[in-house]
Amino acid sequence: MAVFLGVICALATIWSALKYFEIQSALSDTLPLQFRDGLNSRYAIPIYALEPSTPLAVQAEYVKSLAGGSVALTCFALACLFAGQMPGVLLASVGAIAVTISTIKSWKTYRQNGDRRAPPIDTNEA
Repeated sequence: MAVFLGVICALATIWSALKYFEIQSALSDTLPLQFRDGLNSRYAIPIYALEPSTPLAVQAEYVKSLAGGSVALTCFALACLFAGQMPGVLLASVGAIAVTISTIKSWKTYRQNGDRRAPPIDTNEA
């Protein structure tokens, strides 16, 4: 079971990283000049990905990337549990909880940004 969860962890990690690189390339032209290189942009992406000016599709992909990281860490924690590695279980569990909280906060921000952009409903239709 630990091997199966390890494979799921690896797949979720790769998928999440690919999503993150997609977001990075989508935002590269909109970042300030000091964040446009590969090294510094990794620090700016979490901030600018959920800005109201960022397209909702990019924001959704960012939240999906975070969710993939949460799944990966949860699978890693379970794999460590089945392998009997308690220090790994504890560390990965703390990481999974932190990433899950970050994902939930990001999802709420994404929803708020989507609600702001929703067109008003016209109740005075003739």
